[in-house]
Amino acid sequence: MSTTQLRIAGVVLSFVLIFLSGIWLGQSGKPYGTGVFTIHKLVGLAVGVLLAVMVYQTHKATPLGSVEIAAIVVTVLFFVGTVAAGGLLSIELEVPAFVGKLHQVLPILTVLSTAGTLYLLLRGK
Repeated sequence: MSTTQLRIAGVVLSFVLIFLSGIWLGQSGKPYGTGVFTIHKLVGLAVGVLLAVMVYQTHKATPLGSVEIAAIVVTVLFFVGTVAAGGLLSIELEVPAFVGKLHQVLPILTVLSTAGTLYLLLRGK
């Protein structure tokens, strides 16, 4: 298995872990369990760093085109939106209900956008 394949497998497993821990957190209610909450946040951070490294290394090997850059920007915006909505849900104060709905939809859009971006970045390899 190549390094690229291992990284993609790592991204997929990370997203699965993020979704499973997120579902667990959502069902357990506030206050969130420290262990699961920490895993949820750290795995999200790790997958973000891994994807950033993959983008950087791909850019070093071959310059990115405008389509790839646009896909990366959209993916980053979805990641930031997901993290922001999750952060709002984790505070003690009551937040509007739409924030919870956003945090249910944005992760799915993030995964789809990430898959599309990875396809665009790695299609020539």
